[in-house]
Amino acid sequence: MGNVNVTYYGHSMFFVEDPRINLVIDPFNENVGYPLPEVEAKLVLVSHDHFDHNNVVMIKGFRHILKEVEPFPFVMGSVRIESCRSYHDDCRGKNWGENIIYKWKMSGLTFVHMGDYGEAGLSMDQAEFISGVDVLMIPVGGVRTISCQKAREIVEVFSPAIAIPMHYKTNCCKVDINDAEEFVSLFEDHVAQKSTITISPDKLPEKTAVWMLEPIQ
Repeated sequence: MGNVNVTYYGHSMFFVEDPRINLVIDPFNENVGYPLPEVEAKLVLVSHDHFDHNNVVMIKGFRHILKEVEPFPFVMGSVRIESCRSYHDDCRGKNWGENIIYKWKMSGLTFVHMGDYGEAGLSMDQAEFISGVDVLMIPVGGVRTISCQKAREIVEVFSPAIAIPMHYKTNCCKVDINDAEEFVSLFEDHVAQKSTITISPDKLPEKTAVWMLEPIQ
């Protein structure tokens, strides 16, 4: 098992890699406001088909795209990816449609990316799916997803080693959502990080830490 590098490009877009494989999740387009990065990845994951999450054509060299809930885990090389159906809103998708929660295992670490999760509460299937997460990427900007208070509740229920806020307002972001300040203020243990971090399975925080990654701008 090796270290895992995580790069945050802003909004809900991350590039995650270990020595054997890499993936990118939720690439945005130019309307979001962040500069469009040049990214090459073997796998592309899309949580839902909205402009700020589905700009797959920006990614170079990919071998496979995941954008539907699959009945069985998808395996490529050393990474195993699972998906769980959810909704973008609290009325079973009537306003904003469906959303996919992704979970993958890489170098001994379990990652969960919640996409634009917006439900009033987790279902039993969703809770079971998220259970055991080490690194949780969770939307905190509210408006069209869960509120920062609801995000805190989810973090407290699952106690990941690391919680990474995403989908929040910054100086670059043009999407009508809130910033992450209130979410971060709800936790005593929060650390500002660079855009790229390295996570080692044998050096995880003993209690949940909120790692606020700096979006690449």
